[in-house]
Amino acid sequence: MATADHTVHLKPETFQALEAEAERRHVQPDELADDLVRQQLPQVSNRRTQMREALDALREFSKTMPRVDAVQLIRDVREAESDRGLPWPPS
Repeated sequence: MATADHTVHLKPETFQALEAEAERRHVQPDELADDLVRQQLPQVSNRRTQMREALDALREFSKTMPRVDAVQLIRDVREAESDRGLPWPPS
């Protein structure tokens, strides 16, 4: 991925702390600064990704639901209504 250099102005004490932490981690200050900034920014997500994640979550949720035989369910409801004396319209 191509990168472009940009200048960020830090207070001297902030830059000193950044340099010290970068040295401790054995990385360049620019690399550490980039990493720290990325950690604090919200994750950018497009609508398609959000929709896919929602559908994946629904798919996983549906695996926890009991299997339902819709035809048998309608038959059971019709029978229960009939037992109560309520007429069910013919299909």
